Amino acid sequence: MTFWAKAPDVLVRLWPPSFGMRTTEQMVEAMFETVAIAFAATLIALVCSIVIGSLAARNVAPNRGVRTGARFALVGIRGIPELILAILLIVVTGLGAQAGTLALGICGIGLLGKLIADSFEEVAPGPERALTAVGATRPQVYAAATLPQGARALVGHTFYTLDTNIRAATMLGIVGGGGIGYYLIQADQGGNYDQVTAIVLMILAVVLVVEGIAMWMRRVFS
Repeated sequence: MTFWAKAPDVLVRLWPPSFGMRTTEQMVEAMFETVAIAFAATLIALVCSIVIGSLAARNVAPNRGVRTGARFALVGIRGIPELILAILLIVVTGLGAQAGTLALGICGIGLLGKLIADSFEEVAPGPERALTAVGATRPQVYAAATLPQGARALVGHTFYTLDTNIRAATMLGIVGGGGIGYYLIQADQGGNYDQVTAIVLMILAVVLVVEGIAMWMRRVFS
């Protein structure tokens, strides 16, 4: 049977959304685990990215060699797919949230670190030059001029990473990384498309909440 022949039946079975035999509490708990994985991974990526991303910025790195090395490190990390890394980590740690968290955290460093580096390089040079002219050291210039100017971009990039990680955590759950993805793949393989719809709507709602918080945080730091 072709795709177009099966499409009407599948579309009818997508609605109304339902959790089937699973309770609301069970699904909310799984969604909470996915959010927790994404949040922990984002925190790991943020801490590491601030260090590596700062060293990758032209106006922060102590010399060209350090900047080039940091940039190469970020490029190398970005070249590792989250799914492949998660599968490798599952072999080491076993099934569960730990593998998914570590995979997302490590891979997130590549993107978030690059965004931080680019943002720091784009800050206004005036305050940095003024502090340098009065004898401030490089760490002092970074703390008093570069970091405060890049704070708004840093917040935005961090919430973008969190948003991305929530969706990625769902995919990693499909391969055993924990969270709502486990139930999503079960519903899909069992032909329970109404459950697929319910889970997708849950993910959409969480993403919208995160985006709303991100917009509020940007206004706070504007």
